[in-house]
Amino acid sequence: MARLPAPDDPRWLPKTVLSRWRWTVPAGVLMALSFLSNGLSPVIIGRAIDDLDRVFQWIAVLAATFVVGMVASWFGRRLLIRAILVIGHDLRMEVTDRIQDPRGVGGHKRTPGELLSVASADTQRVADAVIMTVFPIAEVASVLYVGIMMLTISVPLGIAVLIGGPLLVWIALVAAGPLRSRSGKRQAALARAAATATDVVQGLRILKGLGAVSIVRGRYLRVSDEAYERTVAANAAQARLNAITDATGSLYVIAVAVAAAWLALRGHLSIGELITAIGLTQFVIMPMTMLGKNIASRWAAAQASGRRIREVLGAPYALPAEHGDIPEFPAGLTVITGPFPEELILAPRERVIVAPHAVDLFDGTVLDNVHPDPVRARAALEVAAVGDIPGGPEREVGENGRNLSGGQRQRVALARAIAADPEILVLQDPTTAVDSVTEVRISERVADARRGKPTVVYTDAPAWKAVADQVVVS
Repeated sequence: MARLPAPDDPRWLPKTVLSRWRWTVPAGVLMALSFLSNGLSPVIIGRAIDDLDRVFQWIAVLAATFVVGMVASWFGRRLLIRAILVIGHDLRMEVTDRIQDPRGVGGHKRTPGELLSVASADTQRVADAVIMTVFPIAEVASVLYVGIMMLTISVPLGIAVLIGGPLLVWIALVAAGPLRSRSGKRQAALARAAATATDVVQGLRILKGLGAVSIVRGRYLRVSDEAYERTVAANAAQARLNAITDATGSLYVIAVAVAAAWLALRGHLSIGELITAIGLTQFVIMPMTMLGKNIASRWAAAQASGRRIREVLGAPYALPAEHGDIPEFPAGLTVITGPFPEELILAPRERVIVAPHAVDLFDGTVLDNVHPDPVRARAALEVAAVGDIPGGPEREVGENGRNLSGGQRQRVALARAIAADPEILVLQDPTTAVDSVTEVRISERVADARRGKPTVVYTDAPAWKAVADQVVVS
């Protein structure tokens, strides 16, 4: 069950990534335990060097620490991955439910490709930001741990760590300014390119028929070039961020190591404490730099994607709310000539099924696209006269039925409506893509299969009028 906030919530993104906190909080604790287990290694090694009489005991402690770290990491990552997958699923379901709402998505016009990009790429980027609810816990805990341990060795070194950690994070955040800006532009450009490509593929047959392939190719080339340029710019900003954080991190480690060596030469540190100090600085550099990098890159990307998701979820409806008013249709087959009334789409779907003229199929077999019950699906396919598909009902239709002809897709969609067996069935021009002989066969079979049940067909086709119980001219 989805646990996502309302799209107009100003804290939508933090609440979304924390919506599965029962998994992410334990994951953060376990990852912190894993990090701290790794951070214990230089401490244990330093103690062993200063206490060679019990070196084997320290080796046993070191082995136990490794085991604890590996177990904690395994369970922590498992919980994290589960949270990412579930939150991603919750987001995709909420976005697709909104897109598929019969009232439609209002506001500025969005192409199917654009909506697909929001429902797939953008939801995944927000789900990936769940990492920011887990690893920062471990990274902050690591910095605090190293600072405390260094204080026990040398107060100046401990203060240097506790000050240096936030300083490196601040440097990363400042250096990430260009990345945050360019990341949003890159995602917008990539979304436009993906949307354009999807729309081109979806309408490729029509484009070929119109001879407009070269024109559309030019348009896609422009958005693709823009996406390429934005990606190069964002990657360059990411490279600069990595260079700055790695360089400052390395300088920090060198400075602390030199300071620790100087203290050891003056007799303020033992050999074991020197090894511990250098080992801790080597360990802490990763959480210090990664904290800033993740905030700069992952969170910035999630913010840009989150804005697009919220725009779709919060968009006004194109049509008014669903209502319970249904025209009185008599039993039997009624053919109505005239424009299709859009308000019928808003009729309660538990009573009325409207099969529009446009056909949408899903990847899978013909049977999968008709009904979960194969017996019921085969009976509906017989009514829709879908016996000429090579491979039969087990034929893979491909994404949106690309492996079928227009007439075959239309008949599979008709079979799906028949198999649903609603109280009232409304069809809009159901046989415009089939030949006249097949149209007569389908109209006769539908009239027989739906005998005694209200069935309304909006069409001017003579074949349907010939088998209708009544014909209405509107």
